[in-house]
Amino acid sequence: MRLPVLDLDKITFYYGDRMVLDRVSLTVFSGDFLGIVGPNGSGKSTLLKIIAGLLRPAAGSVRVFGVERENSRRETRIGYVAQNVTSFNQGFPATVEEIVLAGLTASLGLLRRPGRRERLLVEETLESVGLADLRERLIGELSGGQQQRTFIARALVAEPALLLLDEPTVGVDADAKDKFYELLATLRRERGLTLLMVSHDVGVVAEQVQNIACLNGKLYFHGPPAEFRAEDMLCQAYGSAVRILHHGDH
Repeated sequence: MRLPVLDLDKITFYYGDRMVLDRVSLTVFSGDFLGIVGPNGSGKSTLLKIIAGLLRPAAGSVRVFGVERENSRRETRIGYVAQNVTSFNQGFPATVEEIVLAGLTASLGLLRRPGRRERLLVEETLESVGLADLRERLIGELSGGQQQRTFIARALVAEPALLLLDEPTVGVDADAKDKFYELLATLRRERGLTLLMVSHDVGVVAEQVQNIACLNGKLYFHGPPAEFRAEDMLCQAYGSAVRILHHGDH
């Protein structure tokens, strides 16, 4: 029996006087891969930040691993890769290994130095994302796809059970996108990760994920991609002048 990893109940959120999320409720089970789609400004990234504990909803509750979010001390079980994480100063003087090691700060604390166990975790994580040979390279010397994998590794090194990804394929080429989805499939298979991914690329996401949540302030749909297409939820959430483009369409 699969257990709920995440349970959102009537999440409401405002930026000033503007309601961004309106009573959004959904449950995500262990091992699921959920794609969150919706038009610009629909609240996708805001929802992810609420799940990560970076924002507090105006109303509603978040249960993560069965515990109320604001009462939980299990933050290290959630990995979060923010939107535009690779948009940084390319001259930033940090190696791949140093950036991934920074993902252990929450569990180590600011004063404790990493030991043998932490170094081994970094080594294993870099191996799992295919960056072991680039560990000593400066982050600015890498391609967009390699930088993307570095920041995913930083989120993975603390061994989370739930990984949150906000528009992770923005700015990378088609080949890097294909490798990215292959990496996610491997991580789910080998680590049993539960994945939540925000994306604007509806067609590609529909081919990769197990379930889709379609959001535009309210939750319009939550279920398998085949039902999402069949029930015409895209038109309801985005408006009528839209269609799904499948991977490889031009």
